Amino acid sequence: MSMKRLPLPASRILETMRRLDYFQAWPDDVLERLAGGAKLLTLPKNAWLARKGEPLNSLYVIVSGLLRLYIPLPNKMERVLALVSQGDSLGEACLILNEACPYHVVASKDSHLLAIDGLVYRQELNRHPTLTSQTLELVSRRLMETLRDAEICAQPSSVQRVASFLMLHQPTAESQTFKFLLPARKQDVAAKLGLTQETFSRVLGFLVKQGLIQMEGGQISVEDGQKLTQITSMREAKAASPKMDF
Repeated sequence: MSMKRLPLPASRILETMRRLDYFQAWPDDVLERLAGGAKLLTLPKNAWLARKGEPLNSLYVIVSGLLRLYIPLPNKMERVLALVSQGDSLGEACLILNEACPYHVVASKDSHLLAIDGLVYRQELNRHPTLTSQTLELVSRRLMETLRDAEICAQPSSVQRVASFLMLHQPTAESQTFKFLLPARKQDVAAKLGLTQETFSRVLGFLVKQGLIQMEGGQISVEDGQKLTQITSMREAKAASPKMDF
């Protein structure tokens, strides 16, 4: 199946834009101009939105669903860069720099998204320095997240990578017990950590047996954040326990 455009009038698209967090600080007159050239798209699971090296002519904001941004690797492997969900966006950097898409974009589940005309988007940024500043902050935040992900993937063991991922969800520095939902399928989270799904599952199972976490469906309960933090700071996680063979 392929991407389809839903036949909606600009007024309905404008209503949708006003409900999304992404546009909460945008003036009404700007939203009206963006809505005039916008489209609401439906993207079935596993359908492509964009391919690496192709031009990206729209700003995309996710209304529902989940998109996977990744770079293809040898042997049909993927290096997942980001998982883009409801209220998130993609394409700002490509539109501002006028460069081709640097990654593949595929739907991980059935998704709906707004496609904002790239030319209109750039014009509005040029007219409104406040919006430009907000976009700069957004892109900068994504850069910091990418650097954190790169640091996690540089960890020498799979146990350290998973422990680091778990502690990213720590609500405060003092929180040693906390809960969160996996943001995506195990295979997508694993790919983002540079692991196979099987290895990711084995490490989670190991941490459950050690009493450091509990799992129920997609919800993870961290029971001992202090020990997980100690794992992330070890030079070699294997050296800490001969049973930690990953």
